[in-house]
Amino acid sequence: MALFGRKKVVRPKNPLGYALYRYDNIIKKDLKKVIDNILAKKGLNARKVNVILKDVYGKFDAILDDLSKENLKVDYRSDKIRYMIIDMVNKLKSFFNKAKAIDFNPLRIENDKKSSGIGEVMEIREVIKGKMKDIESDYL
Repeated sequence: MALFGRKKVVRPKNPLGYALYRYDNIIKKDLKKVIDNILAKKGLNARKVNVILKDVYGKFDAILDDLSKENLKVDYRSDKIRYMIIDMVNKLKSFFNKAKAIDFNPLRIENDKKSSGIGEVMEIREVIKGKMKDIESDYL
């Protein structure tokens, strides 16, 4: 037995759980530094962030495509969760599009009350976590 063995991460079997798993990996790996800098009200290099966002938008679009009605047939409770996940992804994309339009200026991002902020997206994620427990998903 290895002293420092890694915990094996298994792909969730539930398609909604797998979509959330992919979403969480994008947030934790690709967008972590960008989100941390926005929350800390630090300036960002717009060119570097645009490159990151281009890659992330492709991943988000793949998640949205997998969750579409044509590609995923689920029951009523799971259908509600599907729409919450789609709404969460779209709000996050909308937030980054608005931030991109103002060149990621931390003062203007903070003052723009019309846009849904990262905090709202995090709240939606917590609500989804509770809903996933209700349908007994293997990933919360």
